[in-house]
Amino acid sequence: MKPNPANVASQDLARLADEYWQWAMRTAPTEATYLADYRYNDLLPRIGADAVALQRQELSSLRERARGLDGAALSAEDRVTHGVLLHLLDAQIQERAFGFHQWAVDQMTGPQVWLLELLNYHPFRDEKDVRDLIARFRAFPGYMNEYVANLRDGARSRRTAPKAAVERVIGQLRALLAREPDRSPLALALEKRPEGARRLDDELRAAIRDAVYPAYRALLEFLEGEYASKAREEAGLWAIEDGEAAYAFRVRHHTTTELSPERLHEIGREELDSILDEMRAIARTLGHAGDVPSFFERLKSDRSNFWTTRAEILAHFERCIEKATAALPRFFGRLPKTACIVKPIEEYREKDSVGAFYYQPPEDLSRPGVFYANTYRPETRLKINNAALTYHEAVPGHHLQIALSVEMKELPLFRRHSHFTAFVEGWALYAERLADEMGLYENELERFGMLTYQAWRACRLVVDTGLHWKRWTRAQAIDFFRANLALGDPEIVNEVDRYIIWPGQALAYKVGQREIARLRSEASRAMGPRFDVRAFHDAALRHGSLPLTTLETVVTNNSQNLS
Repeated sequence: MKPNPANVASQDLARLADEYWQWAMRTAPTEATYLADYRYNDLLPRIGADAVALQRQELSSLRERARGLDGAALSAEDRVTHGVLLHLLDAQIQERAFGFHQWAVDQMTGPQVWLLELLNYHPFRDEKDVRDLIARFRAFPGYMNEYVANLRDGARSRRTAPKAAVERVIGQLRALLAREPDRSPLALALEKRPEGARRLDDELRAAIRDAVYPAYRALLEFLEGEYASKAREEAGLWAIEDGEAAYAFRVRHHTTTELSPERLHEIGREELDSILDEMRAIARTLGHAGDVPSFFERLKSDRSNFWTTRAEILAHFERCIEKATAALPRFFGRLPKTACIVKPIEEYREKDSVGAFYYQPPEDLSRPGVFYANTYRPETRLKINNAALTYHEAVPGHHLQIALSVEMKELPLFRRHSHFTAFVEGWALYAERLADEMGLYENELERFGMLTYQAWRACRLVVDTGLHWKRWTRAQAIDFFRANLALGDPEIVNEVDRYIIWPGQALAYKVGQREIARLRSEASRAMGPRFDVRAFHDAALRHGSLPLTTLETVVTNNSQNLS
């Protein structure tokens, strides 16, 4: 009896999907640790030129095999898996081909940040875990040698980091090195290690003092000396070799569409105008007859509209999560089993960080989802923005979507943990509006805060394309935000500097939100009174994170079940 072609194709795809996932975990061992795959806990990523070239070869081989699969013989769900796998392989090959690692000076996720962050998820169960961490600390100088070599390679071909990022990282390194090794954030490992590993304390201290700190000092000397004069004055990616092509790739990658930078810039302005109309209407209901910028100034002139303590900010976030969680069953059929908690962004990175971000639960669900909130200088943070920020980062935003994806054991591992920016961030921005339908905003000021955040994401379309396509300066980008948003200067400057180092990422939010809202509107119109919003949300989320074109396919194919 001949084997069933459908079964053969499905088995070949499953093997290939698993090979890709195993490759991803080996190649990114700290990411593996983050996801509770502890096989590579003593390793750091290899990022040198030879390693990157090998990775491109390995990815190309996987892609050729994926292209050779018989797609027609696959089930509908396997076709989704096949398409997502091809999309990821193409993107990772192009990312390396464009050489983004050659100018990766990054105040948000650079090595001066991520090694410290590692202590948030590296396990401390027994002596082996501590020995693994010591091995990582001792391997750090080798990693940093490759990191600096990449920057030198980039500089030789006119591919350098922007000066704003270099200056920020220099400031971070100086602050870190000003502390004695025993008082650094890395020394938290001495508090976390189990009692049974106490005898390794001296080795741990020595690894921080003799390996990590010298590596950081060497990076600081390199950035302050050899590299500072080469860092580019221009903020935009257009200024480097092949920058326009690299940006066009990042636009496609993050939006998962073929929208051009020019069209995205126009969409941003159109969206901003519409949202400002909504904001003016709320300002009028609150007794303000002027324009939105003057209402911003009115809000900012009243100190009661700002937080006074860090604890006050965290308590409010926790209350918002509790309220949103209670409302979820009216809008979702499938809910995550994993909890979401709030933590303050750590002191060592809060100054240069954004307002908040989310850490997903790992594969084994051994820790909750974490909503990291920035409590730095509470007196500069407007109260009205907190609610929308919660619903974006926690529920019904990132935590609901990502925790559900991690819990979907029926999907291949790589799909449970993939994050297509337009889907993930688009969902979270959609969730901010959805929270209004759910009755979660307590007053018109909180609704105004939600609209401020919506306008902020529309501004991102304008500013990101402005910086990287239209050749705006950093100052132009900051001024555009100041003219249109009720955000404090620290948040605005941090945001602009984020767009400078992460070209195209900021475009995904509005693009994804618009597509999810469009699909919902079309399904509702087609089904009329039979449309069930709970069924729509479940259909949109049941496949994990997807490219937007794939999302349209799976929602359309499931349209008969949306009632």
